[in-house]
Amino acid sequence: MSLSYLQPVDEAFTLDDYKPQQVGFQLHKHLPSLGLPDLTDVKIAFFCIETEGQSFYRFRQHLYSLFMGNWNFAIADLGNLPLGETDDDTHFAIKEIVAELIKQDVIPVVLGGSQDFTYFLYRAFDSLEQMVNVVCVDAKFDFGDTEELFVESSYMSKLISEPPVNLLDFTNLGYQSYYVAQEELDLLEKMCFEVHRLGNIVNDLKIIEPAMRDADIVSVDMTCVQAKDMLTEGNVNGFNSREICAITRYAGISSNVQVAGIFDIPNTDLASQLLAEMLWYFYEGFNFRIKELPVINDENYTKYIVPIEDIQIEFFKSTQTERWWMKPGGDKYSGPQNHIPSGLIPCLPQDYEEAISGTIPERWWRSYRKSV
Repeated sequence: MSLSYLQPVDEAFTLDDYKPQQVGFQLHKHLPSLGLPDLTDVKIAFFCIETEGQSFYRFRQHLYSLFMGNWNFAIADLGNLPLGETDDDTHFAIKEIVAELIKQDVIPVVLGGSQDFTYFLYRAFDSLEQMVNVVCVDAKFDFGDTEELFVESSYMSKLISEPPVNLLDFTNLGYQSYYVAQEELDLLEKMCFEVHRLGNIVNDLKIIEPAMRDADIVSVDMTCVQAKDMLTEGNVNGFNSREICAITRYAGISSNVQVAGIFDIPNTDLASQLLAEMLWYFYEGFNFRIKELPVINDENYTKYIVPIEDIQIEFFKSTQTERWWMKPGGDKYSGPQNHIPSGLIPCLPQDYEEAISGTIPERWWRSYRKSV
């Protein structure tokens, strides 16, 4: 069983250290004396990837001391995954653990290591035979290395080209223009992928919600957070601590997200505290998940048809949550895609407002370009 790769957390984390209302008391732990916890009722389980010089002891101290929300689901700490003798060993273990947890209807959250590990979260879906939408929260696109702009071995290059190609859509949230070459932007534009600059998101955080709602994998590179918020060296600009917590809450609330990863975590106490709070907000978001997708003649949705020139764009608004969807352009993405949900794409009220003003929304154009 792949979970046997995981090592237990320190026995020092006992129930006696926590109040019944705290995470450390309620969490199902992988302890030396108890072994792996029963996952029957667990909805979210995290494990940490131990690297040289990276300890998650302080992170657990911070997380366990937080108070639970009014949550009606179980969470688990599966312990630590030590690095294997080779990189391939580590990659294989990550892929197998993630795949096994997804098959058990448990959302795995992978903490630690480099964002290259995102590729192995993606490869975990090979055995599930499902197309995948990936959202990366990152200041860069990670196509190359320090010497070359594009490198075949980069995880982004492999993500979009290495068979089997299960990638249906990709979105970057928070890129910073001075860290990104125009050729990288052109490539993502040519592939009809979605990108959002840091400044645009900071001005209106709600614009990320449709991408999160449609994501299967959410990967966060902690270097996207401004360095001063973690007392470390790094990027001067970036998301602040409140914004990154809001982003992980959006990931948790998405009924489609099946796996999340947080990587490149600085080895400071403040970063450990922030990581704990990001995970707490993911839990809180999950607690408010509502599974919904408009279908024909569903009384819970209002349908709007907007004619623009020689096309008609169909919008759907939920009467329960006031979230919006639109029918994509072209038939390719209206039929079965081996992806759930299929047939409609999440959007914002602004997309509908653009349409009724006579402007075809960028989301519709992007789906149309994909279809042709």
